[in-house]
Amino acid sequence: MNGEDVEPSGLSALVVDDNHFERGITLDQLRSMGFRRAVGVANTAEGWEALKKLNPTVVLLEWFGCAGALDFVRRIRHSAETPNRAAPIFMLTSRGTLADVETARQAGVDGYLRKPISALALQQRIRAAIEHPQPFITSPTYVGPCRRRRRPDLNYTGPHRRLADIPEDIPDEADEAEDNVKEQLARASVAAIEAHVQALTAGDAKAAQHVFQAVQTLIEVAEQIGDATLVLGAREMTRYLKAQGATKRLDPEAVRTHAAALHQLAHLPHALSIEREAVAQSLKRMVDKKLRQLLNDAA
Repeated sequence: MNGEDVEPSGLSALVVDDNHFERGITLDQLRSMGFRRAVGVANTAEGWEALKKLNPTVVLLEWFGCAGALDFVRRIRHSAETPNRAAPIFMLTSRGTLADVETARQAGVDGYLRKPISALALQQRIRAAIEHPQPFITSPTYVGPCRRRRRPDLNYTGPHRRLADIPEDIPDEADEAEDNVKEQLARASVAAIEAHVQALTAGDAKAAQHVFQAVQTLIEVAEQIGDATLVLGAREMTRYLKAQGATKRLDPEAVRTHAAALHQLAHLPHALSIEREAVAQSLKRMVDKKLRQLLNDAA
């Protein structure tokens, strides 16, 4: 998203985050994407007043303690005072459980972005929400963006009289919602690794530790969502990091290559099981080769 895509003056954003440093980073990213009006506030009370004045194109909200952030989302979706109840809302957070993501979606958020957030991931998600918005649903039990990602044939207006009449590619909404949550969670975890890897240099123990911790989080997430191939790829990265340690032996380019492969695994459809397995096995071979070199050097 840039000035050539849309008129910059037509884009506005509200960022609600109590961390001054992280709020500033998000605002800078938004401005570089073409948001000329990007306002940051520290809490939901200030956020509500800013929302009514700004009428933002998009809202980015840090998950505050307890239910504060979720209540703010519900207020935006339900209140008659809200300038635009259908404005895209993205939850920014370091929380990472499947239950957290599902809770946020049930409150009416459009997306869930795990910190640290890469500029590319933020741009892609916001672009999609603005250029291809989901239908806005208002029902007794839910108000927010439609949680289906695939739609039936809108040209057909007749009744479905038999089960066989229902198109096979229309998934059950609950199954589709769960699959989408799992996909978002895996991709957010990989994006966190990629963000840490970009700052990695040989001998930087602190940066290496951040990468290692992010990979452990990915393993937990991949196990939680049942993605065995992603678990394998992440464990191979752990094996390499443990063997090299936070020393100058740790090759930042090798780590970046591994992160890129994890990105590929997180974005390849699960139906392409052979292709995903090939990526994971290539990572194993790369780590085996690196560790053999380490043993040879030690000898």
